[in-house]
Amino acid sequence: MVTNEVTDPYGVDVTADGRRSRIVCLTRAALKPPGWDRRAAPPPVPQHRAVIYELHVRDFSAADPTVPEELRGTYAAFALDSDGTRELRALAADGVTHVHLLPVFDVATIPERREDRTEPPAGELAALPPDSERQQEIVARTAANDSYNWGYDPLHYTVPEGSYATDPDARVREFRAMVAALHDAGLRVVMDVVYNHTHSTAVLDPIVPGYYHRLLDDGSLATSTCCANTAPPSTS
Repeated sequence: MVTNEVTDPYGVDVTADGRRSRIVCLTRAALKPPGWDRRAAPPPVPQHRAVIYELHVRDFSAADPTVPEELRGTYAAFALDSDGTRELRALAADGVTHVHLLPVFDVATIPERREDRTEPPAGELAALPPDSERQQEIVARTAANDSYNWGYDPLHYTVPEGSYATDPDARVREFRAMVAALHDAGLRVVMDVVYNHTHSTAVLDPIVPGYYHRLLDDGSLATSTCCANTAPPSTS
């Protein structure tokens, strides 16, 4: 008999760094930005008329000087009047209908509390000539603990990533506020999801060993997506 203590893979909220699942009710006022229940998305359009703009939540504002430094790279940046949000409104006016967010589910390898992250020294990078090879060396020093990550190593599929929140314990409300701001800009919101792979077998395997991941004929783990592949629903 083996007993494992695990987080809920179908949960909607977790503590910082996904260490524990939270039992929450999404209809609670504390999890809603002001006016959430009265908001509506822009009208839908036929698929053949959709014009989709892809962006990354952090990268959208990480280097935007018109965003306060403490809000750069966060969901909150979308609710500001900044160079970035003015450009989004202009795109909507020109006919863009949707923003497609690169993965915003709980990512395994980004420290969620700002004080736990170490970013590359921007001044040191900017001082180097563009043909230098030292940029890669400098970035590599902090790669394991910085905030740069495109998010293709999911930990909890149905939980918003906490490093994009000003407070990872408020991730649900802040994510919703971002969606509301994009709707106000005239844009519908879609998300990039990668249910076909996980950060590692430690994400799901402790729940039902051998069930969630795809195995090869010799019993070894399939890693064709550069990480632990999940099994398709028809796999027995």
